[in-house]
Amino acid sequence: MKEGLWLEDASFRYGELWVLRETELHVPPGRTLIVTGDNGVGKSTLLYLCAGLLPATTGHVWLDGHHPTAKKPSELARQGVRRGFVFSQGGLLSNLSALANVALSLRYHADLFGIEDKDIDRRAREALTELRVAQTDFHALPAHLSAGVRKRVSIARALALDPNFVFLDDPDGGLDASTRTLVYDRLERFRDDAHMTVLIATNSRPLIDRLGGDVMELAHGHLPVSYTHLT
Repeated sequence: MKEGLWLEDASFRYGELWVLRETELHVPPGRTLIVTGDNGVGKSTLLYLCAGLLPATTGHVWLDGHHPTAKKPSELARQGVRRGFVFSQGGLLSNLSALANVALSLRYHADLFGIEDKDIDRRAREALTELRVAQTDFHALPAHLSAGVRKRVSIARALALDPNFVFLDDPDGGLDASTRTLVYDRLERFRDDAHMTVLIATNSRPLIDRLGGDVMELAHGHLPVSYTHLT
């Protein structure tokens, strides 16, 4: 089985614009890869493609041997593929509170994982508390939250189902110093988790220096053949 994240000859285009061309990539289980590159080069698109949020125009994407775009989230989860995604702007549903946003994925997968209704609220609260979201913000709509709190809620939502694949798009963008430190601490735990495969799109030098590890630059629709390891 193709363990971890694989791209095989994967390309993607918007209309006539090719964003990715014949891309090859393998991130083994338990590894963290940081993808850098100029603004607009396609880093977010690469994350969407790897997570199965966009289908490859040509080629293949695999998560632990499964094509993520070919199956519903519940089917993938039943086969052991649990994904968490943190969007650059948070990606929270505007008509749901912070607590309801985090609880949503738990409700969606409740039958599959045997989560009882009484446990959904508790687990969502625990996820928010772990990211130091104040209880006074639990029932606030995203528009009434600061950028830093929205990002923390987004991370809490991504972690609610204990994912083994996590995708983070510009995770420290626009954060104040204290929130950035909190996010960095959480990302270090991702990096050190042997059961979690992590892909991060960022140009943040402080984040890259903090996490170290494997870094690749996306340019002209291509990734390099091998990793650059930062010590």
